Amino acid sequence: MRTRVEKVVIAGDGTRLYARQTAGRDAAGAPMICANGIGVSTFFWDYLEDHFADTRPVIVWDYRGHGQSEFPRDLDDLTMEACADDLRRVLDAFGHERAVLLGHSMGCQVIYTFAHHHPTRAAMLVPMLGTYGRPVHTFFNMEVASLASFVVGHRVGVTMPEALARVKRRLIDSPRGRRLLSAIARVGRIVHPTSMKQADLDAYLAHFAEQSPLVFFRMAEKMAAHSAGPFLERIAAPTLVVAGEWDLFTPLSLSEEIADRLPRARLLVLREGSHAALVEQPDLIHRELERFLAEHPVDEVETDEESLPTAAVA
Repeated sequence: MRTRVEKVVIAGDGTRLYARQTAGRDAAGAPMICANGIGVSTFFWDYLEDHFADTRPVIVWDYRGHGQSEFPRDLDDLTMEACADDLRRVLDAFGHERAVLLGHSMGCQVIYTFAHHHPTRAAMLVPMLGTYGRPVHTFFNMEVASLASFVVGHRVGVTMPEALARVKRRLIDSPRGRRLLSAIARVGRIVHPTSMKQADLDAYLAHFAEQSPLVFFRMAEKMAAHSAGPFLERIAAPTLVVAGEWDLFTPLSLSEEIADRLPRARLLVLREGSHAALVEQPDLIHRELERFLAEHPVDEVETDEESLPTAAVA
């Protein structure tokens, strides 16, 4: 039997964030808390949540302006530091002192930043398919083309968000449009041509259609300027770096660099894994993560919730 507790957690700018914790009757120890990629909601963690919730609590949550969270109260405060602080508030709201931090894509930058600011609270890190900073410089392994595409997209998204939102919704709401986008993603290996389930791709497209372009590009702007590079070597938590062989957004060489620079890191390379390998190869990820957890005991001594830092909960 499992319990699922949903909360509204107040972010640093006053935005109401959606968060939930799922735990089986015998779940114990340090929870897993998951940080999404930009433009993605909690659905990308469904397989992991289902697999691990019987043994330890699993917490998922939405960034400001994502999923079930509110539109940001402050569009200038969408930095990686703000996201890391929101993660802290979510962790506090559920009464946990330490956690296993999992991040996908941009979420890697978020958990590195959290571990830097709160080293004693980071029991373990599992950065998946993401770099430590300035990701738009390495999209598709083509810095000039990546930066040009980002500049154009940012200009359109920020200056004409409503028009871009209408175009997105019209394209994705159309069966023909969804088929076209799915085909482009598969043929271009943005996702794996056969391993990516259509239901998972549809969930991503549906969320992307509804998300404000203004939020996406303002957060992308902060993501593009951020780097955890200056403090990467000082992160002491054991870390399982998960990389995709076919990841077009985060080249394998970057994950190899990260694993070399982190003091206690191991690199897991997913054969033919795309940037969406989190949902393409969940069984392999779960098996390797279980092995890593067995090698690095992380379970916390239970702490009374009243002794934890106070988080605003609505």
